Amino acid sequence: MSAQPIERPYPLIVFYVLFFMTVGVSLPFMPGYFKTLGFTGAESGALLAVGPSFALFMPPLWGHLADRSGRPGLVLLVSTTGGALGYALLSRATTFHEAFVALCVHAAFASSITSLADTLALHHVQQHGGTYAGIRSWGSIGFVMASLPFGFLVKDIDRTTVLVPLALLCLAAVACALTLARMPVKTHPGPRPTLRNALELARHPEMVLFLLATSLHWISCAPYHGSLAPYVHDLGLPPSVVGLSASVGVISEIVVMFTWSRWAPRIPTRKLLIACFVVSSARWGVMAVTTNAVVLVATAALHGFTFGAFYLSSVAWMVERAPGSLRATGQALFVAATFGIGGMVGYRGAGALYDRVGGHQLFAFAALAALLPALVMALSPAQKLRAGPA
Repeated sequence: MSAQPIERPYPLIVFYVLFFMTVGVSLPFMPGYFKTLGFTGAESGALLAVGPSFALFMPPLWGHLADRSGRPGLVLLVSTTGGALGYALLSRATTFHEAFVALCVHAAFASSITSLADTLALHHVQQHGGTYAGIRSWGSIGFVMASLPFGFLVKDIDRTTVLVPLALLCLAAVACALTLARMPVKTHPGPRPTLRNALELARHPEMVLFLLATSLHWISCAPYHGSLAPYVHDLGLPPSVVGLSASVGVISEIVVMFTWSRWAPRIPTRKLLIACFVVSSARWGVMAVTTNAVVLVATAALHGFTFGAFYLSSVAWMVERAPGSLRATGQALFVAATFGIGGMVGYRGAGALYDRVGGHQLFAFAALAALLPALVMALSPAQKLRAGPA
């Protein structure tokens, strides 16, 4: 009897590509747009901190709503539409307060998009086969598809930096409305998704230690994400080093995601996470001591582990422990702790330290900080959450 063919996740692929194309433009170029509006460095920093701030509490709320309603696709549509509304307001903002309000609207919805999309991808894999890594890798491809052409085609940073992500986010909302939001309700085994069960999941000792480790890891990554460009400038290297580093990093991330199913299942998730933290420490350590452009670009090849393998391992860890009925809640907790707490503490701390000690010392600190999550995971008890079938 022949095996049942895997149903292709085309709606998810389209959504991942479109959404991460918006990220590919907004993430690297939005700070430059704030500068063209005449905002000070402190004001720009405050605006960049809006997203991580909302990521602290909005993803768990939207995730719990998705679990409670059993319609994560419909909740994703609301989040995507609300995110587009925020960018529409930002495109007309001319003052700091207008931009701040617009980004608050955007973040209140859009900070939950990745966790909701990941939940749908995990549901698809469970029901139809395939791998989560194979679906998620299209997000990285979308990032490259937008970021590199935008950087070459746009000569001056202006409102295009907002209008292009706005258009792409609107397309993602339309695609979601026509496909993902219309998917039938699926029931999942495990405890009923009540607020009490969600809080029990968040308070479990192993969950607390896992979220502590992922937050610490993202804090150690902040110098790279927030200070690479000024670091390269202070070393007297051309701006192309930044672009090449970003390209090499995303390509390595794509390679890891496409090959994930061939080697990762053979290694326990805990060991994979520890390996990602140790590799990241080595990466920051090399960046702390080198002034060579080739070496800096070469270290970006480790981004496949710093982010790609780390993200996939974290999702796998959550799948192994969070019941299917609390899957969206579990993914949202990961996003809130890692990119919310870790992002806020990391970006603010990295910026302050860079001004005081410089790039070399900052990356040396990051190398040491990256070992802390490895220690947390190595010393955490083996006690596991009682999860229903995932």
